[in-house]
Amino acid sequence: MVEQPVDGEYRILFNPRGSCGAVVVNEPAYRLYRSFRRPAAPAAVLAGLAEVEAEEAFQRLGRLQILHPAGEPPALGLAESQVLTAWLHVTNGCNLRCPYCYIHKSSAAMDEPTGRAAVAAVVRSAVTHGLSGVKLKYAGGEATLNHRLVRTLHAYARELTAEAGLDLQASLLTNGTRLPASLAQFCSAEGIRIMISLDGLGEQNDAQRPFANGKPSSPLVHATIARLLELGHAPHLSITITGRNTTGVAEVVRFALERGLTFSLNLFRDNECAASFDDLRYEDGQMIEGMLAAFRAIEGDLPRWSVLGAVLDRGQLIQPRQRSCGVGQDYVVIDQDGRVAQCHMEIEQTLGDVFRDDPLALVRQDTHTVLNLLVDEKEGCRDCTWRYWCSGGCSAATFRATGRFDVKSPNCNIYQAIYPQALRLEGLRLLKYAGQH
Repeated sequence: MVEQPVDGEYRILFNPRGSCGAVVVNEPAYRLYRSFRRPAAPAAVLAGLAEVEAEEAFQRLGRLQILHPAGEPPALGLAESQVLTAWLHVTNGCNLRCPYCYIHKSSAAMDEPTGRAAVAAVVRSAVTHGLSGVKLKYAGGEATLNHRLVRTLHAYARELTAEAGLDLQASLLTNGTRLPASLAQFCSAEGIRIMISLDGLGEQNDAQRPFANGKPSSPLVHATIARLLELGHAPHLSITITGRNTTGVAEVVRFALERGLTFSLNLFRDNECAASFDDLRYEDGQMIEGMLAAFRAIEGDLPRWSVLGAVLDRGQLIQPRQRSCGVGQDYVVIDQDGRVAQCHMEIEQTLGDVFRDDPLALVRQDTHTVLNLLVDEKEGCRDCTWRYWCSGGCSAATFRATGRFDVKSPNCNIYQAIYPQALRLEGLRLLKYAGQH
């Protein structure tokens, strides 16, 4: 059991072998919990407590998997995904030149016949493998460079999933510099989530997200965010942290919170395209310091939504899992030519195409590109408290750093340092909004 002080009166309890998440307790409930540090008869313990609510607290701690009968620990509650997620690489072109990007840029773009074949193949895969839904990620490159195709493909996906009885979710990944008003309105009407990359404010962002001609992108990104807020379709901010911007992460987090925007913190993943930019890499201490500064910013303006799925890179604490992502299980990547890959970070390692193959079958059968192993198969993870939450981190990044898939993440020390503080933040948030709806 992980125990973390929240303030003088409250603590947060987190069972890493359970599936109920973080639980905040006051001092009487904490004393009750401590009474069962060794197996004891509930009736005897409760009889010795003066609090009239001890019985109710005991029952609640049991339902929340903090207490359990001796020798009968709760099941981990691992649930298999019922949704097939597909990254649709609608263009290989981009108007920015972000040094950490893993894409070898070109002018190549997906055409309509290829896009329709990709959507149809994804829907067929979902039906064939007995899944209940499809999630499409319109991406690139810069997906808005091919925005007419995005609208066409989404309308087609809506038609095919309705016929197949599948749920449909979608998101648009963009740098936010050239989002047409018509596309923004379409996304709002269709419920397509817009995810905008913003790595800092002003120079902090522009140092790693400049236009191809070197000019800053921040002013246009800010204008796009403002327009989306006016439209009532708030975007999600994706914040990539590198060695260049660790000192500015707190500032962009405050920017998001002031506007009521959700966000995610993502650690830079080394790749072939970024190999010549040494200043993108970071030391553990440098990253931990930047992350904790961001946590302090969150503490000053706690949101209603849980931060446990946003501030921990691939190691989120929302639900236990045996793999850090869906690669090889319920995730496919389709490039601009209709070729299928396991991971968008390894998009050039293709396995087949959407014209002849079942995309999900291709990635599930592959054993030669990205091996997304179970966390219990990874050296350095098997005995870790956090293993079913971190799941060993990004497999592609681990292989790049170590040459192996069966070892722990190179970011392990960072994750372990920030997990307790993230739990404390969640405890403060739960206390702030307790009893509110």
